[in-house]
Amino acid sequence: YPTNTIYNLLIFTKLNESKLMMMPTKVNKSIAALVVLALAASTALQCHSWWAAETEEWEFSSEFRRKLMHHQSGSIYDKNWRALRAKGLEPETESVQAALLHARVQKHGVGVMRSLSRLHQSNSLHDITWRGSEAQGIEPGTPKFKRALKTKMKEREALLKEQQETLERQKVRRKMKDSKEVWLRGEYLMSRGKYVSNKWDRGEEVNAAAADKIVIEKMLKREEDYQPLAVCDRPADVGSTEDFVSLQQYEQCPDISQDKPILLLEGYQSFGRTGNNLIEFLHAIQEARDNDIHLGIMTRSWAMQLLLKMWMAIESEDWQAQFERTFCVKIFENDQELEGWNVIHQDTKELFYYRSEIPLGDYIASQEYSLRTLFRNYNTGEGHDLGGGEVKDMCSGINAIFGEKRSSAIYSVIHSRSLEGEPGLRILGKLAGKSGCDPVAALEMKPDYIKSILDPLGMMQYPIVFITDGQNSAVLERLLADPDIGPMIHSVPEEACWIGGDLTLAIMSNAFIGNPASTFSGFIAKSRLALGFGHSYLFRAKDENGAWRTVCGDHCIFDKSILSVMS
Repeated sequence: YPTNTIYNLLIFTKLNESKLMMMPTKVNKSIAALVVLALAASTALQCHSWWAAETEEWEFSSEFRRKLMHHQSGSIYDKNWRALRAKGLEPETESVQAALLHARVQKHGVGVMRSLSRLHQSNSLHDITWRGSEAQGIEPGTPKFKRALKTKMKEREALLKEQQETLERQKVRRKMKDSKEVWLRGEYLMSRGKYVSNKWDRGEEVNAAAADKIVIEKMLKREEDYQPLAVCDRPADVGSTEDFVSLQQYEQCPDISQDKPILLLEGYQSFGRTGNNLIEFLHAIQEARDNDIHLGIMTRSWAMQLLLKMWMAIESEDWQAQFERTFCVKIFENDQELEGWNVIHQDTKELFYYRSEIPLGDYIASQEYSLRTLFRNYNTGEGHDLGGGEVKDMCSGINAIFGEKRSSAIYSVIHSRSLEGEPGLRILGKLAGKSGCDPVAALEMKPDYIKSILDPLGMMQYPIVFITDGQNSAVLERLLADPDIGPMIHSVPEEACWIGGDLTLAIMSNAFIGNPASTFSGFIAKSRLALGFGHSYLFRAKDENGAWRTVCGDHCIFDKSILSVMS
Protein backbone atom coordinates (compact mmCIF):
# COMPACT_ATOMS: atom_id res chain seq x y z
CA TYR A 1 0.00 0.00 0.00
CA PRO A 2 1.70 3.20 -1.15
CA THR A 3 1.15 5.47 1.83
CA ASN A 4 3.43 8.28 2.96
CA THR A 5 1.84 9.28 6.29
CA ILE A 6 0.88 7.49 9.43
CA TYR A 7 -2.48 9.27 9.27
CA ASN A 8 -3.36 7.86 5.85
CA LEU A 9 -2.32 4.36 6.93
CA LEU A 10 -4.64 4.50 9.92
CA ILE A 11 -7.49 5.72 7.72
CA PHE A 12 -6.86 2.83 5.35
CA THR A 13 -7.00 0.37 8.23
CA LYS A 14 -10.23 1.90 9.60
CA LEU A 15 -11.99 1.98 6.23
CA ASN A 16 -11.13 -1.64 5.59
CA GLU A 17 -11.76 -2.82 9.15
CA SER A 18 -14.91 -4.71 8.27
CA LYS A 19 -13.23 -6.46 5.36
CA LEU A 20 -10.22 -7.36 7.49
CA MET A 21 -12.44 -8.82 10.18
CA MET A 22 -14.10 -11.05 7.60
CA MET A 23 -10.78 -12.65 6.57
CA PRO A 24 -9.54 -15.89 8.13
CA THR A 25 -7.33 -15.52 11.18
CA LYS A 26 -4.18 -16.65 9.40
CA VAL A 27 -4.73 -14.17 6.62
CA ASN A 28 -5.34 -11.42 9.21
CA LYS A 29 -2.00 -12.15 10.83
CA SER A 30 -0.26 -11.87 7.48
CA ILE A 31 -1.95 -8.58 6.70
CA ALA A 32 -1.13 -7.28 10.16
CA ALA A 33 2.52 -8.06 9.58
CA LEU A 34 2.42 -6.26 6.24
CA VAL A 35 0.72 -3.25 7.84
CA VAL A 36 3.38 -3.00 10.51
CA LEU A 37 6.09 -3.30 7.89
CA ALA A 38 4.48 -0.60 5.74
CA LEU A 39 4.10 1.63 8.78
CA ALA A 40 7.78 1.34 9.64
CA ALA A 41 8.83 2.05 6.07
CA SER A 42 6.51 5.03 5.78
CA THR A 43 7.77 6.52 9.04
CA ALA A 44 11.38 6.15 7.95
CA LEU A 45 10.71 7.75 4.59
CA GLN A 46 8.82 10.66 6.17
CA CYS A 47 11.58 11.32 8.72
CA HIS A 48 14.14 11.29 5.95
CA SER A 49 12.16 13.86 3.95
CA TRP A 50 11.97 16.13 7.03
CA TRP A 51 15.72 16.11 7.55
CA ALA A 52 16.31 16.63 3.88
CA ALA A 53 14.10 19.71 3.70
CA GLU A 54 15.56 23.08 4.52
CA THR A 55 14.46 24.51 7.83
CA GLU A 56 12.90 27.76 6.47
CA GLU A 57 10.99 25.96 3.73
CA TRP A 58 9.55 23.48 6.23
CA GLU A 59 8.44 26.18 8.67
CA PHE A 60 6.79 28.11 5.83
CA SER A 61 5.09 24.93 4.60
CA SER A 62 3.87 24.04 8.10
CA GLU A 63 2.48 27.53 8.74
CA PHE A 64 0.81 27.61 5.36
CA ARG A 65 -0.85 24.23 5.96
CA ARG A 66 -2.07 25.37 9.39
CA LYS A 67 -3.60 28.55 8.01
CA LEU A 68 -5.09 26.73 5.08
CA MET A 69 -6.64 24.12 7.34
CA HIS A 70 -8.08 26.79 9.70
CA HIS A 71 -9.21 29.55 7.37
CA GLN A 72 -10.47 27.60 4.38
CA SER A 73 -13.00 25.54 6.30
CA GLY A 74 -16.74 25.80 5.53
CA SER A 75 -17.76 26.81 9.01
CA ILE A 76 -20.08 29.81 9.40
CA TYR A 77 -17.39 31.49 11.54
CA ASP A 78 -14.66 31.23 8.90
CA LYS A 79 -16.93 32.20 6.02
CA ASN A 80 -17.76 35.42 7.85
CA TRP A 81 -14.06 35.90 8.82
CA ARG A 82 -13.05 35.77 5.17
CA ALA A 83 -15.93 38.05 4.14
CA LEU A 84 -14.89 40.66 6.72
CA ARG A 85 -11.23 40.51 5.66
CA ALA A 86 -12.33 41.00 2.04
CA LYS A 87 -14.07 44.20 3.12
CA GLY A 88 -10.91 45.46 4.84
CA LEU A 89 -12.24 44.97 8.39
CA GLU A 90 -10.01 43.69 11.18
CA PRO A 91 -11.52 40.46 12.58
CA GLU A 92 -9.85 40.89 15.98
CA THR A 93 -11.99 43.92 17.00
CA GLU A 94 -14.81 43.53 19.52
CA SER A 95 -17.59 44.64 17.13
CA VAL A 96 -16.48 42.21 14.45
CA GLN A 97 -16.24 39.40 16.97
CA ALA A 98 -19.83 40.16 18.06
CA ALA A 99 -20.97 40.03 14.43
CA LEU A 100 -19.25 36.67 13.94
CA LEU A 101 -20.84 35.29 17.06
CA HIS A 102 -24.25 36.61 15.96
CA ALA A 103 -23.87 34.74 12.68
CA ARG A 104 -23.13 31.57 14.63
CA VAL A 105 -26.25 32.10 16.75
CA GLN A 106 -28.39 32.30 13.65
CA LYS A 107 -27.11 28.92 12.59
CA HIS A 108 -26.61 27.12 15.88
CA GLY A 109 -29.24 28.75 18.13
CA VAL A 110 -28.91 29.10 21.88
CA GLY A 111 -25.70 27.13 22.08
CA VAL A 112 -23.58 30.28 21.82
CA MET A 113 -25.89 32.61 23.73
CA ARG A 114 -23.57 32.64 26.70
CA SER A 115 -20.71 33.96 24.58
CA LEU A 116 -22.90 36.73 23.23
CA SER A 117 -24.19 37.70 26.68
CA ARG A 118 -20.68 38.86 27.58
CA LEU A 119 -21.07 41.52 24.90
CA HIS A 120 -24.72 42.17 25.87
CA GLN A 121 -25.89 41.28 22.37
CA SER A 122 -28.01 38.26 23.37
CA ASN A 123 -31.78 38.01 23.42
CA SER A 124 -31.91 36.61 26.93
CA LEU A 125 -34.44 38.20 29.27
CA HIS A 126 -31.67 39.68 31.44
CA ASP A 127 -29.85 41.28 28.51
CA ILE A 128 -33.01 42.63 26.89
CA THR A 129 -33.82 44.30 30.20
CA TRP A 130 -30.20 45.47 30.55
CA ARG A 131 -30.23 47.19 27.15
CA GLY A 132 -33.69 48.65 27.72
CA SER A 133 -32.69 49.98 31.14
CA GLU A 134 -29.52 51.57 29.80
CA ALA A 135 -31.54 53.26 27.06
CA GLN A 136 -33.84 54.71 29.75
CA GLY A 137 -30.95 55.82 31.95
CA ILE A 138 -31.49 53.08 34.56
CA GLU A 139 -28.29 51.72 36.06
CA PRO A 140 -28.14 47.90 35.83
CA GLY A 141 -27.98 46.24 39.24
CA THR A 142 -29.98 48.93 41.04
CA PRO A 143 -33.34 48.19 42.78
CA LYS A 144 -35.12 49.95 39.90
CA PHE A 145 -33.39 47.64 37.44
CA LYS A 146 -34.36 44.58 39.50
CA ARG A 147 -38.00 45.67 39.51
CA ALA A 148 -37.90 46.13 35.75
CA LEU A 149 -36.33 42.69 35.38
CA LYS A 150 -39.01 41.15 37.59
CA THR A 151 -41.75 42.76 35.48
CA LYS A 152 -40.14 41.47 32.31
CA MET A 153 -39.93 37.99 33.80
CA LYS A 154 -43.64 38.01 34.62
CA GLU A 155 -44.48 39.21 31.12
CA ARG A 156 -42.30 36.49 29.59
CA GLU A 157 -43.83 33.80 31.81
CA ALA A 158 -47.34 34.94 30.88
CA LEU A 159 -46.43 34.87 27.20
CA LEU A 160 -44.91 31.39 27.45
CA LYS A 161 -47.96 30.15 29.34
CA GLU A 162 -50.29 31.57 26.71
CA GLN A 163 -48.26 29.98 23.92
CA GLN A 164 -48.31 26.62 25.70
CA GLU A 165 -52.07 26.85 26.21
CA THR A 166 -52.55 27.69 22.54
CA LEU A 167 -50.56 24.62 21.51
CA GLU A 168 -52.59 22.45 23.89
CA ARG A 169 -55.85 23.82 22.51
CA GLN A 170 -54.73 23.12 18.96
CA LYS A 171 -53.81 19.58 19.96
CA VAL A 172 -57.24 18.99 21.52
CA ARG A 173 -59.06 20.42 18.50
CA ARG A 174 -57.09 18.20 16.12
CA LYS A 175 -57.90 15.16 18.22
CA MET A 176 -61.59 16.06 18.32
CA LYS A 177 -61.73 16.73 14.59
CA ASP A 178 -60.45 13.21 13.95
CA SER A 179 -62.78 11.48 16.43
CA LYS A 180 -66.29 12.51 15.35
CA GLU A 181 -68.96 9.80 15.39
CA VAL A 182 -71.69 11.69 13.54
CA TRP A 183 -72.91 8.82 11.38
CA LEU A 184 -72.30 5.89 13.68
CA ARG A 185 -74.91 3.10 13.55
CA GLY A 186 -74.58 -0.66 13.86
CA GLU A 187 -75.21 -3.74 15.94
CA TYR A 188 -75.49 -2.01 19.30
CA LEU A 189 -79.06 -2.87 20.21
CA MET A 190 -79.40 -5.73 22.67
CA SER A 191 -82.28 -8.06 21.80
CA ARG A 192 -82.85 -11.49 23.35
CA GLY A 193 -79.30 -11.78 24.56
CA LYS A 194 -77.53 -10.70 21.39
CA TYR A 195 -76.65 -7.45 19.61
CA VAL A 196 -78.70 -6.49 16.56
CA SER A 197 -78.64 -3.45 14.27
CA ASN A 198 -80.21 -0.16 15.36
CA LYS A 199 -80.57 1.05 11.75
CA TRP A 200 -84.23 -0.05 11.54
CA ASP A 201 -84.04 -0.72 7.79
CA ARG A 202 -82.80 2.84 7.19
CA GLY A 203 -79.18 1.91 6.50
CA GLU A 204 -79.29 3.13 2.88
CA GLU A 205 -80.89 6.44 3.93
CA VAL A 206 -78.24 6.97 6.59
CA ASN A 207 -75.40 6.23 4.15
CA ALA A 208 -76.89 8.52 1.50
CA ALA A 209 -77.37 11.34 4.03
CA ALA A 210 -73.78 10.96 5.24
CA ALA A 211 -72.40 11.00 1.69
CA ASP A 212 -74.38 14.12 0.72
CA LYS A 213 -73.36 15.98 3.88
CA ILE A 214 -69.68 15.19 3.42
CA VAL A 215 -69.71 16.32 -0.24
CA ILE A 216 -71.45 19.60 0.62
CA GLU A 217 -69.08 20.37 3.51
CA LYS A 218 -66.00 19.76 1.36
CA MET A 219 -67.28 21.87 -1.53
CA LEU A 220 -68.27 24.75 0.75
CA LYS A 221 -64.85 24.91 2.36
CA ARG A 222 -63.13 24.99 -1.02
CA GLU A 223 -64.87 28.25 -1.87
CA GLU A 224 -62.39 31.14 -2.00
CA ASP A 225 -64.68 33.47 -0.06
CA TYR A 226 -65.56 30.89 2.61
CA GLN A 227 -66.01 32.53 5.99
CA PRO A 228 -67.15 30.53 9.04
CA LEU A 229 -70.32 31.50 10.84
CA ALA A 230 -69.42 32.88 14.27
CA VAL A 231 -71.64 32.84 17.35
CA CYS A 232 -70.38 34.83 20.36
CA ASP A 233 -67.03 35.14 18.53
CA ARG A 234 -66.72 31.36 18.50
CA PRO A 235 -66.36 30.00 14.94
CA ALA A 236 -68.74 27.30 13.78
CA ASP A 237 -67.70 24.72 11.21
CA VAL A 238 -70.10 26.02 8.54
CA GLY A 239 -70.12 29.06 6.29
CA SER A 240 -71.59 32.42 7.19
CA THR A 241 -73.94 32.16 4.19
CA GLU A 242 -75.72 29.31 2.41
CA ASP A 243 -73.45 29.06 -0.63
CA PHE A 244 -74.38 25.67 -2.00
CA VAL A 245 -77.19 25.37 -4.56
CA SER A 246 -78.92 22.43 -2.86
CA LEU A 247 -79.27 24.51 0.32
CA GLN A 248 -80.37 27.70 -1.38
CA GLN A 249 -83.77 26.13 -2.18
CA TYR A 250 -84.75 26.92 1.41
CA GLU A 251 -83.43 30.46 1.11
CA GLN A 252 -85.58 31.32 -1.90
CA CYS A 253 -88.86 32.43 -0.36
CA PRO A 254 -91.85 32.12 -2.71
CA ASP A 255 -94.29 34.98 -3.00
CA ILE A 256 -96.80 34.54 -0.21
CA SER A 257 -100.29 35.00 -1.59
CA GLN A 258 -103.83 33.76 -1.03
CA ASP A 259 -103.41 31.22 -3.84
CA LYS A 260 -102.15 28.64 -1.32
CA PRO A 261 -103.37 27.58 2.13
CA ILE A 262 -101.49 29.06 5.09
CA LEU A 263 -100.62 27.22 8.31
CA LEU A 264 -101.14 29.69 11.14
CA LEU A 265 -99.21 29.78 14.43
CA GLU A 266 -101.55 31.43 16.90
CA GLY A 267 -102.60 31.65 20.54
CA TYR A 268 -100.55 31.65 23.70
CA GLN A 269 -101.14 28.04 24.77
CA SER A 270 -98.22 25.74 23.96
CA PHE A 271 -97.54 22.05 24.47
CA GLY A 272 -94.67 21.57 26.92
CA ARG A 273 -91.68 23.72 27.79
CA THR A 274 -89.07 25.53 25.73
CA GLY A 275 -87.59 22.40 24.15
CA ASN A 276 -91.01 21.26 22.98
CA ASN A 277 -91.92 24.74 21.70
CA LEU A 278 -88.76 24.89 19.60
CA ILE A 279 -89.62 21.51 18.06
CA GLU A 280 -93.15 22.77 17.34
CA PHE A 281 -91.81 25.80 15.49
CA LEU A 282 -89.34 23.71 13.46
CA HIS A 283 -92.09 21.17 12.67
CA ALA A 284 -94.36 23.98 11.46
CA ILE A 285 -91.67 25.17 9.02
CA GLN A 286 -91.17 21.58 7.87
CA GLU A 287 -94.89 20.92 7.38
CA ALA A 288 -95.20 24.04 5.23
CA ARG A 289 -92.24 22.90 3.08
CA ASP A 290 -93.44 19.30 2.81
CA ASN A 291 -96.95 20.29 1.70
CA ASP A 292 -96.06 23.36 -0.36
CA ILE A 293 -98.16 25.72 1.73
CA HIS A 294 -97.43 29.04 3.42
CA LEU A 295 -96.61 29.63 7.07
CA GLY A 296 -98.15 32.49 9.02
CA ILE A 297 -97.54 33.84 12.53
CA MET A 298 -99.77 36.04 14.64
CA THR A 299 -97.81 38.78 16.37
CA ARG A 300 -99.51 37.94 19.67
CA SER A 301 -98.69 34.23 19.77
CA TRP A 302 -96.55 31.68 21.56
CA ALA A 303 -94.27 31.42 18.48
CA MET A 304 -93.49 35.13 18.28
CA GLN A 305 -92.93 35.30 22.03
CA LEU A 306 -90.56 32.33 21.86
CA LEU A 307 -88.54 33.62 18.92
CA LEU A 308 -88.06 37.25 19.89
CA LYS A 309 -86.84 36.25 23.31
CA MET A 310 -83.73 34.70 21.70
CA TRP A 311 -83.59 35.64 18.01
CA MET A 312 -84.57 38.46 15.64
CA ALA A 313 -85.05 41.22 18.23
CA ILE A 314 -86.72 44.39 16.94
CA GLU A 315 -83.95 46.85 16.10
CA SER A 316 -85.27 48.78 13.09
CA GLU A 317 -88.46 50.05 11.49
CA ASP A 318 -88.38 47.41 8.75
CA TRP A 319 -88.10 44.58 11.29
CA GLN A 320 -91.32 42.88 10.12
CA ALA A 321 -90.16 42.68 6.52
CA GLN A 322 -86.78 41.31 7.66
CA PHE A 323 -88.47 38.70 9.84
CA GLU A 324 -90.80 37.57 7.03
CA ARG A 325 -87.91 37.38 4.57
CA THR A 326 -85.66 35.50 7.00
CA PHE A 327 -88.13 32.74 7.92
CA CYS A 328 -90.31 32.80 4.75
CA VAL A 329 -93.44 33.58 6.76
CA LYS A 330 -96.33 36.04 6.78
CA ILE A 331 -96.98 38.05 9.95
CA PHE A 332 -100.57 38.93 10.85
CA GLU A 333 -101.42 41.66 13.35
CA ASN A 334 -105.06 40.70 13.94
CA ASP A 335 -107.89 38.44 12.79
CA GLN A 336 -109.18 41.01 10.27
CA GLU A 337 -106.02 40.54 8.22
CA LEU A 338 -106.86 36.84 7.82
CA GLU A 339 -109.89 37.56 5.63
CA GLY A 340 -109.58 35.90 2.23
CA TRP A 341 -106.91 33.43 3.38
CA ASN A 342 -107.42 29.66 3.51
CA VAL A 343 -106.16 29.25 7.09
CA ILE A 344 -105.08 25.89 8.53
CA HIS A 345 -105.46 25.92 12.31
CA GLN A 346 -103.35 23.55 14.37
CA ASP A 347 -102.62 23.61 18.07
CA THR A 348 -99.08 23.13 19.35
CA LYS A 349 -99.66 19.49 20.31
CA GLU A 350 -100.53 18.66 16.70
CA LEU A 351 -97.39 20.47 15.55
CA PHE A 352 -95.28 18.58 18.07
CA TYR A 353 -96.55 15.22 16.75
CA TYR A 354 -96.04 16.09 13.07
CA ARG A 355 -93.87 13.51 11.28
CA SER A 356 -92.23 14.36 7.97
CA GLU A 357 -92.08 11.54 5.44
CA ILE A 358 -89.21 12.88 3.34
CA PRO A 359 -85.88 10.96 3.23
CA LEU A 360 -83.57 11.36 6.23
CA GLY A 361 -80.91 13.31 4.32
CA ASP A 362 -83.45 15.83 3.02
CA TYR A 363 -85.01 16.19 6.46
CA ILE A 364 -81.64 16.84 8.11
CA ALA A 365 -80.70 19.43 5.44
CA SER A 366 -84.04 21.24 5.83
CA GLN A 367 -83.96 21.31 9.62
CA GLU A 368 -80.32 22.34 9.75
CA TYR A 369 -81.00 25.26 7.45
CA SER A 370 -83.73 26.52 9.80
CA LEU A 371 -81.42 26.16 12.79
CA ARG A 372 -78.58 28.04 11.11
CA THR A 373 -81.05 30.78 10.20
CA LEU A 374 -81.84 31.21 13.89
CA PHE A 375 -78.19 31.49 14.88
CA ARG A 376 -77.40 33.93 12.12
CA ASN A 377 -79.85 36.21 13.89
CA TYR A 378 -79.23 35.58 17.60
CA ASN A 379 -79.89 38.36 20.10
CA THR A 380 -76.94 40.23 21.56
CA GLY A 381 -78.82 42.36 24.07
CA GLU A 382 -79.65 45.05 21.51
CA GLY A 383 -83.24 45.79 20.54
CA HIS A 384 -86.55 44.84 22.18
CA ASP A 385 -89.50 42.47 21.96
CA LEU A 386 -93.05 43.26 20.82
CA GLY A 387 -93.94 44.56 24.25
CA GLY A 388 -91.02 46.99 24.24
CA GLY A 389 -89.05 45.00 26.81
CA GLU A 390 -85.28 44.69 26.48
CA VAL A 391 -84.00 41.39 25.14
CA LYS A 392 -81.18 39.47 26.78
CA ASP A 393 -77.81 38.58 25.33
CA MET A 394 -77.59 34.97 24.08
CA CYS A 395 -73.86 35.13 24.88
CA SER A 396 -74.40 35.95 28.56
CA GLY A 397 -73.49 32.48 29.82
CA ILE A 398 -70.30 32.27 27.76
CA ASN A 399 -69.34 35.82 28.74
CA ALA A 400 -69.95 35.23 32.44
CA ILE A 401 -67.66 32.20 32.61
CA PHE A 402 -64.97 32.94 30.03
CA GLY A 403 -65.03 36.70 29.54
CA GLU A 404 -62.45 37.95 27.05
CA LYS A 405 -61.27 34.40 26.36
CA ARG A 406 -64.69 33.32 25.09
CA SER A 407 -63.52 32.96 21.49
CA SER A 408 -60.73 30.49 22.27
CA ALA A 409 -61.89 28.78 25.48
CA ILE A 410 -62.10 24.99 25.41
CA TYR A 411 -64.86 23.55 27.56
CA SER A 412 -67.55 20.90 27.77
CA VAL A 413 -71.15 21.13 28.93
CA ILE A 414 -73.25 18.63 30.88
CA HIS A 415 -77.02 19.08 30.67
CA SER A 416 -78.73 17.27 33.54
CA ARG A 417 -82.48 16.86 33.05
CA SER A 418 -84.47 14.54 35.32
CA LEU A 419 -87.82 15.03 33.52
CA GLU A 420 -89.97 14.83 36.65
CA GLY A 421 -88.62 11.43 37.71
CA GLU A 422 -90.77 8.54 36.51
CA PRO A 423 -91.77 10.12 33.17
CA GLY A 424 -88.10 10.68 32.41
CA LEU A 425 -87.25 7.04 33.10
CA ARG A 426 -90.13 5.91 30.90
CA ILE A 427 -89.11 8.10 27.93
CA LEU A 428 -85.41 7.19 28.18
CA GLY A 429 -86.36 3.51 28.45
CA LYS A 430 -88.23 3.73 25.13
CA LEU A 431 -85.29 5.43 23.46
CA ALA A 432 -82.97 2.72 24.83
CA GLY A 433 -85.15 0.14 23.09
CA LYS A 434 -84.72 1.99 19.80
CA SER A 435 -81.08 3.09 19.91
CA GLY A 436 -79.38 0.67 22.30
CA CYS A 437 -78.38 3.41 24.76
CA ASP A 438 -78.29 2.80 28.50
CA PRO A 439 -81.78 3.25 30.05
CA VAL A 440 -80.59 5.34 33.03
CA ALA A 441 -77.02 6.65 32.43
CA ALA A 442 -78.07 9.96 30.78
CA LEU A 443 -80.33 10.67 33.77
CA GLU A 444 -77.77 9.77 36.43
CA MET A 445 -74.68 11.35 34.81
CA LYS A 446 -72.30 9.45 37.10
CA PRO A 447 -68.57 10.32 37.18
CA ASP A 448 -67.42 7.17 35.34
CA TYR A 449 -69.90 7.94 32.54
CA ILE A 450 -68.60 11.51 32.18
CA LYS A 451 -64.95 10.44 32.29
CA SER A 452 -65.51 7.80 29.61
CA ILE A 453 -66.45 10.64 27.25
CA LEU A 454 -64.08 13.45 28.20
CA ASP A 455 -60.92 11.53 29.06
CA PRO A 456 -60.23 10.08 25.56
CA LEU A 457 -60.76 13.57 24.09
CA GLY A 458 -58.21 15.18 26.43
CA MET A 459 -61.01 17.35 27.84
CA MET A 460 -60.66 16.47 31.53
CA GLN A 461 -58.17 19.32 32.03
CA TYR A 462 -60.64 21.95 30.78
CA PRO A 463 -63.73 23.53 32.39
CA ILE A 464 -66.89 21.42 32.63
CA VAL A 465 -69.98 23.63 32.71
CA PHE A 466 -73.01 22.13 34.44
CA ILE A 467 -76.52 23.25 33.44
CA THR A 468 -79.64 21.67 34.90
CA ASP A 469 -83.38 21.90 35.55
CA GLY A 470 -82.54 21.70 39.27
CA GLN A 471 -84.81 18.74 39.97
CA ASN A 472 -82.10 16.28 41.02
CA SER A 473 -79.33 17.84 43.09
CA ALA A 474 -77.71 14.43 43.69
CA VAL A 475 -76.25 14.50 40.16
CA LEU A 476 -74.22 17.65 40.79
CA GLU A 477 -73.23 16.53 44.29
CA ARG A 478 -71.74 13.28 42.92
CA LEU A 479 -69.76 15.13 40.28
CA LEU A 480 -68.45 17.71 42.74
CA ALA A 481 -67.33 14.92 45.08
CA ASP A 482 -65.25 13.27 42.36
CA PRO A 483 -61.55 14.26 42.72
CA ASP A 484 -61.03 14.55 38.95
CA ILE A 485 -64.30 16.13 37.86
CA GLY A 486 -65.13 18.24 40.91
CA PRO A 487 -62.36 20.86 40.51
CA MET A 488 -63.31 21.40 36.86
CA ILE A 489 -67.04 22.00 37.41
CA HIS A 490 -68.36 25.50 36.63
CA SER A 491 -71.89 26.83 37.02
CA VAL A 492 -73.39 29.84 35.30
CA PRO A 493 -73.71 32.79 37.73
CA GLU A 494 -77.31 33.46 38.71
CA GLU A 495 -77.40 36.89 37.05
CA ALA A 496 -76.39 35.35 33.70
CA CYS A 497 -78.46 32.18 33.97
CA TRP A 498 -81.42 31.96 31.58
CA ILE A 499 -82.67 29.64 28.84
CA GLY A 500 -81.10 31.48 25.91
CA GLY A 501 -77.72 31.84 27.60
CA ASP A 502 -77.67 28.16 28.59
CA LEU A 503 -78.62 27.10 25.07
CA THR A 504 -75.82 29.05 23.41
CA LEU A 505 -73.29 28.00 26.04
CA ALA A 506 -74.05 24.34 25.32
CA ILE A 507 -74.34 24.66 21.55
CA MET A 508 -70.96 26.38 21.19
CA SER A 509 -69.10 24.01 23.55
CA ASN A 510 -66.38 21.66 22.33
CA ALA A 511 -68.20 18.64 23.73
CA PHE A 512 -71.80 18.26 24.90
CA ILE A 513 -73.21 15.55 27.17
CA GLY A 514 -76.99 15.48 27.26
CA ASN A 515 -80.11 13.43 27.78
CA PRO A 516 -81.84 12.16 24.60
CA ALA A 517 -85.17 12.09 26.47
CA SER A 518 -84.98 15.89 26.87
CA THR A 519 -86.18 18.03 23.96
CA PHE A 520 -83.94 20.80 25.33
CA SER A 521 -80.89 18.51 24.98
CA GLY A 522 -82.22 17.47 21.59
CA PHE A 523 -82.41 21.05 20.33
CA ILE A 524 -78.83 21.65 21.51
CA ALA A 525 -77.59 18.51 19.71
CA LYS A 526 -79.48 19.42 16.51
CA SER A 527 -78.10 22.95 16.54
CA ARG A 528 -74.56 21.68 17.10
CA LEU A 529 -74.82 19.40 14.07
CA ALA A 530 -76.31 22.25 12.00
CA LEU A 531 -73.28 24.40 12.92
CA GLY A 532 -70.87 21.65 11.88
CA PHE A 533 -69.96 20.34 15.34
CA GLY A 534 -69.75 16.71 16.37
CA HIS A 535 -69.19 15.36 19.86
CA SER A 536 -72.74 15.50 21.17
CA TYR A 537 -73.00 12.52 23.49
CA LEU A 538 -76.58 11.38 24.09
CA PHE A 539 -76.60 7.71 23.13
CA ARG A 540 -74.10 5.70 25.18
CA ALA A 541 -74.01 2.17 26.59
CA LYS A 542 -71.51 -0.35 27.94
CA ASP A 543 -70.16 -3.08 25.69
CA GLU A 544 -69.70 -6.74 26.64
CA ASN A 545 -66.45 -5.83 28.42
CA GLY A 546 -68.06 -3.10 30.52
CA ALA A 547 -66.52 -0.18 28.59
CA TRP A 548 -68.70 2.80 27.64
CA ARG A 549 -69.18 3.51 23.93
CA THR A 550 -71.38 5.53 21.60
CA VAL A 551 -74.14 3.39 20.07
CA CYS A 552 -75.89 5.97 17.86
CA GLY A 553 -74.10 8.93 16.26
CA ASP A 554 -74.97 12.62 16.38
CA HIS A 555 -77.36 12.33 13.39
CA CYS A 556 -79.68 10.02 15.36
CA ILE A 557 -81.21 13.10 16.97
CA PHE A 558 -82.91 13.80 13.59
CA ASP A 559 -84.00 10.20 12.92
CA LYS A 560 -87.68 9.46 13.55
CA SER A 561 -86.90 5.72 13.79
CA ILE A 562 -84.97 6.59 16.98
CA LEU A 563 -86.53 9.80 18.36
CA SER A 564 -90.01 9.46 16.84
CA VAL A 565 -91.84 12.81 17.05
CA MET A 566 -88.99 14.43 19.03
CA SER A 567 -86.86 14.31 15.88
